[in-house]
Amino acid sequence: MMITGRQGKFSLLSTQVCFFREPDQDHDVVVDDLDKHETGGGRNALYCRKCHGPVTSNEERLNVLGKHCHSFPNPEGIVFEIGCFGLAPGCMRKGNSTTQYSWFPPYAWSFALCKSCKTHLGWFYEAAGKSSFFGLILDRLIEELE
Repeated sequence: MMITGRQGKFSLLSTQVCFFREPDQDHDVVVDDLDKHETGGGRNALYCRKCHGPVTSNEERLNVLGKHCHSFPNPEGIVFEIGCFGLAPGCMRKGNSTTQYSWFPPYAWSFALCKSCKTHLGWFYEAAGKSSFFGLILDRLIEELE
């Protein structure tokens, strides 16, 4: 898995959250240093679809396994389309980290909930000696309306 820096601006649309598709691939995990910025809202902010609380921003987008968007089934067969983000200050972690059923081995995951309304927004991924990141469910985010 390769994590690289931000990839310019994009628009999350409620009817088409991921505008490109590539097959997921298995790779060795290599994490590049990330240039992260604090998210306080603003033009590129992304919000919780349920409560409109700020979650992250487009500037926090990361490529993992060579792309930002991924589709994965969980053990029950529910498919999630996620985007990878370096920071998500509007998320809180919930539960103990586990590597069981991890979509990004050797990363362990825990749940990422909206700090404002506690809606499940995705997962937080961490591994010893590697940069952590968030895998957020794209259809549970909206962009700021101007």
